[in-house]
Amino acid sequence: MSQETELVRQLGGEEQVSDVVLQAVADISNRSVLGLPPLQESIDVDALEELFDSSGTVQSLRFEYAGCEVTVEPNRVRVSEA
Repeated sequence: MSQETELVRQLGGEEQVSDVVLQAVADISNRSVLGLPPLQESIDVDALEELFDSSGTVQSLRFEYAGCEVTVEPNRVRVSEA
């Protein structure tokens, strides 16, 4: 049985970027969102939201969170197991 090593979630609508990151990491790591460490320990959540809400110039942002590599792009979040 092979495990999924990358997960992609589309960004759009009224969803917060941080919510999409949390759900994607929970899904790929087979944990509940409540079982994850606080996202704020890995990245400034307010700055993350502001970057992707107001800036059309940010191409991508990559960081590690809960044993995963997270890449946020203007229209999607990609998560892979580290």
